[in-house]
Amino acid sequence: MSFEKPELLFLLFLEIPLILMFFIRLKKREHGADFIAAPAPQKEKETVKKRIISRVALSDVFFVIFSFFMIMGLAGPRWGSDIVPDTRSGLDLVLAFDISRSMNAADCPDQSGGADISRLQRALIIARDLCYRSDDIRFAAAAGKGKGILMVPLTWDSEAVLGFLDSLDDTFLTGSGTNLESLVNAAFGAFSDNMNRHRGIILFTDGESLDGELQTSLESAAASGIIVSTVGLGTNEGARIPVEKSPAAPGGFLLAPDNTEVISSRHEDALINAAENSGGIYADGSSPDCAASLAGFYRSMAGESSGAFRRESTARWQLFVIAGLVCFGLSRLLGFRKKNPAGGALFVSVLFTVLFSSCSFLEAKLLVIEGNYYYSGQRYNEAISSYLKASGFDESGPYAEYGLGLSYYALDENEAALRQYAAAQNIIGSTGSAHNELRYRLNFNTGVIQFEEDDFKGAAESFRRALEIDGSRLDAKRNLELSLLALSMQNKNESAAVQPAAGSQGANQGDTESESVSGANEVRQGVRTLYDYLRRREQDQWRNEWTGDSNPVWPDY
Repeated sequence: MSFEKPELLFLLFLEIPLILMFFIRLKKREHGADFIAAPAPQKEKETVKKRIISRVALSDVFFVIFSFFMIMGLAGPRWGSDIVPDTRSGLDLVLAFDISRSMNAADCPDQSGGADISRLQRALIIARDLCYRSDDIRFAAAAGKGKGILMVPLTWDSEAVLGFLDSLDDTFLTGSGTNLESLVNAAFGAFSDNMNRHRGIILFTDGESLDGELQTSLESAAASGIIVSTVGLGTNEGARIPVEKSPAAPGGFLLAPDNTEVISSRHEDALINAAENSGGIYADGSSPDCAASLAGFYRSMAGESSGAFRRESTARWQLFVIAGLVCFGLSRLLGFRKKNPAGGALFVSVLFTVLFSSCSFLEAKLLVIEGNYYYSGQRYNEAISSYLKASGFDESGPYAEYGLGLSYYALDENEAALRQYAAAQNIIGSTGSAHNELRYRLNFNTGVIQFEEDDFKGAAESFRRALEIDGSRLDAKRNLELSLLALSMQNKNESAAVQPAAGSQGANQGDTESESVSGANEVRQGVRTLYDYLRRREQDQWRNEWTGDSNPVWPDY
C-alpha cells in the first residue's frame, strides 16, 4: 500500500488523546447510567446500567474508527493497479553526455571546413543546435565518466542549458572509465515531477561502455515510457585517444599494456540497437543534418498525445470514506435510547439507503469528485481516468463528459474537448430546465475554444445559446460582443482583400492593405487581452451545480 499524502498519517496521533477523552467520558457516564437505571426494578438495575454503559462505549469506539478511516482516506491510499489512458502533451528532454577519455579522439569532421574535432566537441555543437531549434521543449543535462550525474534539472531556461554546454569538457568530472548505464540512470532521475508530458533522453557517446549494463537501464527507461535516442560520435575505423604526455604516454596518446597505441572506434551497431529497443532513433554525429533530424523527431512527438495505456496504482480512498460513514452511522445509532428507537431506525434506514440502495449513484459521484480533485491539482491524466470511469454511469454521464472536456482543454487538445462537450450536450438534450448550469457551461466553454480557433461566427452562436439558457450572465454577453466585434473585423479584412479600392495604384494598394492588416491585428490583440481578463473572472465565479457547492475547491466544475 502507498499513500499520495503520507504526511497526513501523522494525524493518527490525534487518536490517542481522543481515546483518553472517551475513557474519561465513560467514567462520567457511569453516574448518568445510575440515574437512568434508577426507575428500573432492583434486580434489573445492574443489567440496565451495563447495557447503557456498553452502548456508550461502543458508540465511542465506532467514532474512533470513523476518525481513523477518514484520516486514512485523506492520505490517499493506493494498492493494486489499473490500465489507464496515457495522455501526454509537450516534451521533456535530457541531453546526456559521455565525457570519458575516448570522447577526446579527434575523428569528427568540422562542418565549417577546418581540421577534425573531438567527439565531445561535435556532441556539444549538435546539442547547441538542437536547443536553438526547439523552443517548446524543457531541457535538462547530464554528464558521465565513471559515474553519471544530473547537472542541470529540467528547465524552460535554455540559457542555463547553453551555459552548461559552454563549460563542459572532459575535466568536468573526476574518475575514469565509461559507465553508460550510470549515465542513463542519472538522466532518468530528471523526470521526478508529475507533469503529463512525453519524456526522452538523447545519449551522446561513441558507444564504448567499459562498466555497467546499458541494456538494463534502457529496459527500465522503456518501461517508464522514456524514449532514448543515441548519437554516435566518431568513426567505425577509430582514432587514437589523446592524453597528457608522460613517461607512460611519451607520444601524447593512450597506450595499451603492450605499449601499442589504443584505437577507439564508434560502436555503431550497439547504439542502433539501443535506440531501436527504446523507441528512439539513431543519428550519425558526423552527418551535417544530425541536429535537424533529432529536432524533427522530438517535435513531432511533443505535439501529440500518445494514445497509449499504462498501469497505475488504484486509488482506494473511496473505500475508507464509505467505511468511515458506516462507522459514524453506527456511532450515532448507538446514541439513541432504547425508549426512542424510531429515531435510530430512521437514521439507519436513511444511511443504508444512501450507501447500499444507491451504490451506483454514490460511486458515480465519488468518481466525479475524484476527477475534480485530480483536475484541481493539474493531474490531468489521472483526472481523465476518473472521469472515464464515471462516464459509464447514467447519473454522472454528462458531468463526466464535461470533466473530460475540461481536462483535454487543459492539455491543449481543443478538438477532443469539443467532442466531449458535444457528447455531454447529447446526453442531457437541448430542452428542459434540468442541468441548466451545466448546459450553460457547455455552450460557454465551447464558445471559448471556438474563439481561440478564430471561429468567431461559431463562438458567437455558442455564446447566444448560453444566453438563451441564462440571459443574466454578463460574461456571456461580453464574450458575445467580443466575438461579434472580431467577426466584423474578420469580414472587413476579407472584403478588403477581395475588393481593393478602385483607381488605386499598385504601391498605394499594397500600403492600404498593410495598414488594414495592421489595424486588424491591433484590434484583435485588444480583443484577446480583454477576453483573457474576462475569462479569468468567469472562472473565479464558476459554481458547481451538481454538488450545490457555491465555492468549490476545484476549478470550472
